[in-house]
Amino acid sequence: MKYIIIFFLTLVLLIAVIGIIISNAPKSNNKAAETYFDHLSKTDNTVSFDDPLINFKNLFADFKLGANEQTIRNTYADKIYFNDSFRIITSIEDLIPYMKESANMTKSTTVEILDVASSETDYYVRWVMEMQLEVKNKDIHSRSIGMSQLRLDKQGKIIFHQDFWDSTEGFYQHLPYIGYVIRKIKSKI
Repeated sequence: MKYIIIFFLTLVLLIAVIGIIISNAPKSNNKAAETYFDHLSKTDNTVSFDDPLINFKNLFADFKLGANEQTIRNTYADKIYFNDSFRIITSIEDLIPYMKESANMTKSTTVEILDVASSETDYYVRWVMEMQLEVKNKDIHSRSIGMSQLRLDKQGKIIFHQDFWDSTEGFYQHLPYIGYVIRKIKSKI
């Protein structure tokens, strides 16, 4: 009985938090899209390189190992646009601690590059991400697919990085409580 009461209190708290978040959210539901297009229009076109993704591969092949300050600085320019669907970051000084913290929250994270396409302005990297983490003493293994749109400067550093992936499939659905809600909603759609 005690656990049922705790479960319902937790559920009520979760619903209240979601309500607060929704009520404080901007009225426009496309703020991320507006930010994306704004930064895209202000970012120089990419420069072509023989192996444009060498630093990207070094960072993400084994993210837990690669997410160190030197590798991140070798990969990204000082002024950037970075959106991984969790956060939007515009400076290397904010990106470094974010990536280091993200890597430390998992047991392992690897990204396998499946394909690279390019246009006159961008590189498009199709990938598979494997992530292992522990949440509430439960081991979680997540495998998700995605694509990154990248622009590089003259030094070969990333100045624009936009990830396109389903973070509910790759991350949120595995979390306690909220994961259950997300799985239920997705099963109804």
